[in-house]
Amino acid sequence: MPAAPAPTAAEPPATPRAPASAWWGLAVLILVGLYVVMDRPVFTLQVETIRQQLQLSDLQIGLVSGLSVAVLVSVVGYPIAWMADRFDRRVVLSLCIAVWSASMVLMGLAGDFTALFVASALVGAGEAGLLPIAYSLIPEFFKGPQRQLANSLLLVAGRFGAGFVIALCGYLVQYVDRARPWLPEVLQDAEGWRLAMFATAMPGVLLIVLVMTLRLPGVARPPRPPRTASERRPAPPVRPFLRQQAITFGSFYAGLGTLIFGMSAIGAFLPVVAMRQMGATAVQVGNGMGMATALATGIGLVVSTLGSRALARRLGERLPIVFLMVASLLAPLACLPMLQATTPTQLFVLFGALTTCVFTGSMMFPTALQDMSPQPLRTRLVSIVIIVNTVFSSLAPAVVGALSDQLKSYPDGLLRAAVGTAVVALVVSAAMLAWCSRHYGATVRAARLHETALQPPDAGQDTDHRPPV
Repeated sequence: MPAAPAPTAAEPPATPRAPASAWWGLAVLILVGLYVVMDRPVFTLQVETIRQQLQLSDLQIGLVSGLSVAVLVSVVGYPIAWMADRFDRRVVLSLCIAVWSASMVLMGLAGDFTALFVASALVGAGEAGLLPIAYSLIPEFFKGPQRQLANSLLLVAGRFGAGFVIALCGYLVQYVDRARPWLPEVLQDAEGWRLAMFATAMPGVLLIVLVMTLRLPGVARPPRPPRTASERRPAPPVRPFLRQQAITFGSFYAGLGTLIFGMSAIGAFLPVVAMRQMGATAVQVGNGMGMATALATGIGLVVSTLGSRALARRLGERLPIVFLMVASLLAPLACLPMLQATTPTQLFVLFGALTTCVFTGSMMFPTALQDMSPQPLRTRLVSIVIIVNTVFSSLAPAVVGALSDQLKSYPDGLLRAAVGTAVVALVVSAAMLAWCSRHYGATVRAARLHETALQPPDAGQDTDHRPPV
């Protein structure tokens, strides 16, 4: 029998399949990601009760929902990424979860605006480490097509799960009082919104245990022989690469930031509008927002998958940026009709349309960001993006709250403030992303060259940096 032909040098090496530990790690990251976003719906669904009991204005509500988070995340986000690049990332991530859970308890104990503001800021600090660690781990866990699959699963599971989390929070807020007979005496007279905050903090201990079971790349490697002083290399700095690619990263950061700003302007106050102006209950809002988010995720996944296949040849490596740009252009078409909504159902349907646009465009955001970032700089570059997005997202509620206080003479002043702020931000986002698309391909190629230049001579290279198809 003739021997099988030997592989030629032109044939690319087979991409290794990810082990079961990588998929377990992805599952744990998804669970943690869903957990640390529970603070937003739990707070938003109770915001009217909290506002009345603590005598807060819409501006103060906006500051607690947004600016408090932005202030601390902008300070601690990069140091957390620095720690994740140098120490056991399981420990760093566990500390973030512990801070988040403890801060939810502090929110439940808050008695005035200042205490609520500080506790909310600490919640944001705990959340700041999750996404940089998750997005930097995916390329190390998964290679080839599995990397795009893992990125997609992280996004899709997060979005589908977010719908479930919103609905779950609605039931938690509505029925937490039923647990009073089983609570210790010290909690018997606590307000329902405080009990909901305490209940949200409880799963943190279990998630810390799950995180510590992960087998992260680089944690259990055998020790390498010590290098001489001449062989030691300092951690490569981020600034030179950012300076070289300032236009691309600047427009990318601004485009994504304003896109998130627009979504946050709507998402932070739409439940308040439904409850304050239209008489919806927490369960109705939770179910409506949750269903809208889940359906938008499914539709966005289908549209992005089919659209990327159809347009991959034409757009090439610019595909993710063009998708984001088109999403920013279409999103205002879902925002503006909200001004004419008269029922909560109409609001939820339009919110679903808005979420569909944004999710369709952002489906390939992690892959785009990973391709733009050289591997030795990736965690820190991702952390900068997350910090920018968090700051923009956190500022939006404060801006909407301030405008709403100026429009109190209008029955729908809060809705006008939210929609107007969102539309302006989305238009700016589309312009920034259009600018970025002109330079994106050159930056991806520069990242690969920079990565090769920083690679130690004896180290393997991650050559999987193809744009998604």
